[in-house]
Amino acid sequence: MTTPRLFAVDLDGTLLTDTKTYNHEQLDRVLELMAAEGSHLAIATGNQMPKVDEYLAGHEHHANLHYIAENGAIIHNQGRDLALWGFSPQLVHGTLEALHQHPEIGIIVSCRHHSYIPADRLDIISAIVHSHLSATGMEIPGCDPADPLSVVRPFYPNVETIDDVEAITDTVVKIALNTDSSADVYKTMSMLEETLPKGITPTSSGFGAIDLILTGNHKGHGLSWLADYLGIPQSQTIAYGDSGNDLEMFQYAAIAIAMEESDPRLLAEANFSIGSNRDGAVLDHIEKTLTDS
Repeated sequence: MTTPRLFAVDLDGTLLTDTKTYNHEQLDRVLELMAAEGSHLAIATGNQMPKVDEYLAGHEHHANLHYIAENGAIIHNQGRDLALWGFSPQLVHGTLEALHQHPEIGIIVSCRHHSYIPADRLDIISAIVHSHLSATGMEIPGCDPADPLSVVRPFYPNVETIDDVEAITDTVVKIALNTDSSADVYKTMSMLEETLPKGITPTSSGFGAIDLILTGNHKGHGLSWLADYLGIPQSQTIAYGDSGNDLEMFQYAAIAIAMEESDPRLLAEANFSIGSNRDGAVLDHIEKTLTDS
């Protein structure tokens, strides 16, 4: 009998194609195969929960489907948060104070249920996101030139602008930054580390985006927590990813599998690489792994 396994899969650039799609029927097959052997799938992503719910709509009835959202801040299963780690008000204040020194960076304060853009950064982040998507040829659903929020809403469904960020009462789980995608993201992260308060760490989430997370509260921590919760040993964990924010997850997993176009720093941590997210390589690989067991 196969020992139950925990498969952790990143979304953007890994499970999702460049147009944010995946094979829904194949995912259902994979989840049924996992259930038959007592295994589990964790979607491990920097996306916020409302967006994860959109992507995985129709699959939430699977008891063996879990979410590690917001780069490890939320562990979720079947409509229920199993764990939630949030910023203290002091860390929110200190982080935003540090970001005052970088007026060229777009800011989204991501919370458990909503997300907020400081009013004075709305035009900045809208221009950055629009420029990047235009360069990649992606269409922005519902984009309205008269409404800057419409550029961000496809990625943060419940986004609003706010004048006073410190008036937010929802639990802050991440502060997302958008920078010029042509800039060296690791150089920007190094610059930010010099001014960010202790307890906050920047991580690259691809396409020039940087997530500010609680130090030590990354995807690797989320995967470790979920494995313990499910009673699955570390030796039975398998991770798939492509970006810098998958690094700690790769370091924890017994087997780390990178996409062929991954961040070079992540490839160095992988056991091996597979094909492209454009071709559905992850679900193909998982399904073959399950049927060959």
